[in-house]
Amino acid sequence: MRRHELDIASLVGGLVFAGIAVAYLIGAATSVRIDAGWVLPIGLVGLGVAGLGGTLRAGLRGNERPAADDDAEAEHAEPSQPQV
Repeated sequence: MRRHELDIASLVGGLVFAGIAVAYLIGAATSVRIDAGWVLPIGLVGLGVAGLGGTLRAGLRGNERPAADDDAEAEHAEPSQPQV
């Protein structure tokens, strides 16, 4: 099985939702009160940070180009002037 690259956006999104779930579990098991007015904004900020991180990583990865591709293109390039 081939390994895939790390998806930062999915990882951070999963951690945000897991953190919210753990907070509610702790609140249910103890006398700590979870203010629901903070849950949605914190979740949205976390997802926004995850999306931004994923976009930046994809942009950086898109600018990289392996040198092997340049050599292969140069070998298969047609000459600019016809040979007589």
